[in-house]
Amino acid sequence: MRKINAIYLSLICVFSLFFFADQVMAADDDNNLGYTVTLVQSNTQIDPNKSYFYVKTTPGEAQTLEVRIKSTKKENVRIKIYGTNAITGDGGTIEYSNDKTYYDSTLKEPVTSMLKIPTPEITVGNYEEKTVTIQLTPSKEKYDGVKMGAIVFALDQGEKAKSGVSTEFSYRVGLITSQSGDEFNNAQTLNLNSVKASIKRGKKMVLANLQNPEPKVLENLSIVGTMTKKGTAEVVKRKSVENYSMAPNSSFDFEMDWGIADLPSGTYNLKLDASNDYQEWQLSKEFTITNQQAKKMNEESAFKIITPTWIKITAIFLLVATVLIMSSTFFRRRKWEKQWKKVRIAKRKKQGSKIKKRKKINRKDGE
Repeated sequence: MRKINAIYLSLICVFSLFFFADQVMAADDDNNLGYTVTLVQSNTQIDPNKSYFYVKTTPGEAQTLEVRIKSTKKENVRIKIYGTNAITGDGGTIEYSNDKTYYDSTLKEPVTSMLKIPTPEITVGNYEEKTVTIQLTPSKEKYDGVKMGAIVFALDQGEKAKSGVSTEFSYRVGLITSQSGDEFNNAQTLNLNSVKASIKRGKKMVLANLQNPEPKVLENLSIVGTMTKKGTAEVVKRKSVENYSMAPNSSFDFEMDWGIADLPSGTYNLKLDASNDYQEWQLSKEFTITNQQAKKMNEESAFKIITPTWIKITAIFLLVATVLIMSSTFFRRRKWEKQWKKVRIAKRKKQGSKIKKRKKINRKDGE
């Protein structure tokens, strides 16, 4: 009985260690930047249950948003504060960037154009807490739908950041502005802007540029892409995805990766069947991959089978050696067969002469 109780007690101790270890690790993960960020809910907040800013704006009327930054260690931590705009990433996720090359042509007035941050850099330390204010001033013209982005609180890494080899660590507080307060995630328009073959991230791909021209989020998007040769029903490539989301007024490339296989030239048709909770779309576009384009892409792609020279030389050597060995074996066999044939003929002649002698002897004995 004591033995059983000891076993139970040991198990309880082990599980307790795991539990407390998880708690400590979680706390370390939360505090590894040296600070935490908490938004102060604005009186213009449309939905108080949201953990991000979702505020109502009035044309030309400024308002102040507040965020609390709290230090979680004694050492000083320097923090950079800036705004970013929502874009759609290549994986069908809503991301944030200030790179204008990612902006869609339908995004006329991004949320960052409304933001002014009086204190773009602050320092916190010794477990203190500071409140940061962000000025939000929309233009005097009305806008439909929503503007979407985020306020970033990034760890200033000083010289590491200047060297270009550091990874940015930051907190992001989402920001959505609306004049009407209507739903922002029920976009119902999806456009296929273009289809082309191109190298992206070193890979050969067929890229279908999809656009959400509405100032609302297009979410829960399922897409099935089918690429066929023109004039035939032969499926050359097929790809299906689910749970894609698109930021307001954004576009992205639906990627069909060709892998290590050579990209074939020709004229093709790409059909996209897309759907979500509100709408279904059947989109298609014809495109051509020229011989020159296919050859260039197949040569330039970083993802291809490259056979080293030593393997080629070894393969040729082994092939020649195999042919020589097989030829030598063949000729030896022919030579041996001729010798065996001569031996068999000689044996038959010898056996024939012996039979003749026996017959002669038998005749003499019979006389």
